[in-house]
Amino acid sequence: MKFKIATILIFFSSACEPQLSDDPIPLIAFPDIEINLTLPAYNKIRVDGGMLNTSGGVRGLIIYRVNSTTYRVYERNCSYHPNEASSTVDIDASNLFLKDYSCGSQFSKENGQPMGGPAWRPLRQYRTEVKGSILTITSDPIE
Repeated sequence: MKFKIATILIFFSSACEPQLSDDPIPLIAFPDIEINLTLPAYNKIRVDGGMLNTSGGVRGLIIYRVNSTTYRVYERNCSYHPNEASSTVDIDASNLFLKDYSCGSQFSKENGQPMGGPAWRPLRQYRTEVKGSILTITSDPIE
């Protein structure tokens, strides 16, 4: 009897653990993206805290402006089961975090770390450089 109870407890406690065996986000190289921040299309990322979706990467990119010299760029491909068709991260309507509405995972806009839901890995982040009014995004991931 003790063996059965111990087995059941181990089974249920392991069911709550993150699925550490799910697939990594695919890595797709893309040519450097140069964004002229003075263009009206990029007004949302001309203010601190602004965010914008753009093309690039596997499912697109999210650009987050920390300040005038620091931008963070995240892969929109969710880190939880990234090969599923609906595994796409969006900017939450509150503009406070990033969210995959299909699995419910939430990510910090500050560092891409998971804040809720089943995701246990952060979003992939890409390197950026600002020179004058040009933001350059490379396909080099920040590890």
